[in-house]
Amino acid sequence: MASSEHVTFSHSHLAIGGVVRLLCAVRLVVVGLAVVVAALDGEVAIGIWIALLASPFSFVPALNWRPRGDVYARSATLLAADLVVAVVVMVFLSGSQLMAVYAAATVALWSLLVGPRLALVMVIPVCLVLVGWLDPEDPWGWVLGLAAAAGAAVLAGCGHALGRGLRRQERLAVELGETKAQRATAAERLRLARDLHDTVAGDLAGLTLSMAALRRRVEAAGVDEETVHLARSIEAAVCTTHQDTRRALGELREAAEPTSDVVRSLAGRWQRRTGTPVDLSLDLPAGDDGRSAHLRAVLQELLENVRKHAEAGAVTVVITTGPSGELHLTVEDDGVGFAVPDDARDGCFGLQGIRERVAACGGSVRWERRARGGTVVHASFVHEPRADLVEVG
Repeated sequence: MASSEHVTFSHSHLAIGGVVRLLCAVRLVVVGLAVVVAALDGEVAIGIWIALLASPFSFVPALNWRPRGDVYARSATLLAADLVVAVVVMVFLSGSQLMAVYAAATVALWSLLVGPRLALVMVIPVCLVLVGWLDPEDPWGWVLGLAAAAGAAVLAGCGHALGRGLRRQERLAVELGETKAQRATAAERLRLARDLHDTVAGDLAGLTLSMAALRRRVEAAGVDEETVHLARSIEAAVCTTHQDTRRALGELREAAEPTSDVVRSLAGRWQRRTGTPVDLSLDLPAGDDGRSAHLRAVLQELLENVRKHAEAGAVTVVITTGPSGELHLTVEDDGVGFAVPDDARDGCFGLQGIRERVAACGGSVRWERRARGGTVVHASFVHEPRADLVEVG
């Protein structure tokens, strides 16, 4: 399953954990009652042997389903062993209503763990045992046997539907949590941007004006050239700091906006600054995720490469969403052409940063020189970036 339709949800076993533990508890109760019945019938040894054989297949999953449930659900060996043990237990309980209870709990448990087809295959031995339990001489024996078999098959289907519903509910809960976290992060970024604008940015703006006035007074006072140079250097440093702060504030606000709006704004500013028209086509999912910041940074770097190297007359930017949710970015220009070797490393920090960002999202990037001139860059962003990613750029 997935936290979204295109991301593998590695903890789907947690969604069915409560039901699995309940069904395992039912099987343990049935085994315990079977031991009591066997003791009353004078078959204590057989009862204990059956309990020792069957109990681990219910007790162990119920005890540590959270850390190991995914292993139990995927292990064909454990499922096959549980099938054999279940048949043995049902044969031992033959003629008792406990057999029907154990069979129902076991079929429901299997159908939660495996697909519907495999569940039906595993139910076949259970159905055969149920049919064998009935008296073939009884006119209604075969009818009841077929009804029991059909009931087991229906129970398998219902169990699978229940498991699918629980997993879907868990997936939706994860998506809701991610959406809330993204909104909270965006709100916090906006708050920080406002606070910095009202405090640091405002103070720096005033300091910039003050330093300009101080520099003019120093120049007019006819002081030595070293002092004038120092005043000019301080003024330049304050202006640079003010510009960097405003740029950081803009990035904070952009990070809180939808990716589609940021991309349109980025392309528009680049077009106005360079005079090169940008043909933009977007097909983005409704919500943003961890890939958004990397996609924006890669697009910005690719556009800067076009400005610096391509001498292009037009640029085309296409962002699409693949069938599995992956994001595809294509930037094409009609410039002089710019081919990047696969081993480009030293001195190409921008290109290296692009590769690192794309790789962190499980994707790839490649540059192609067009036959008629210009360059096409294809980049893909498959999944959420690694948690251990060191920020680059």
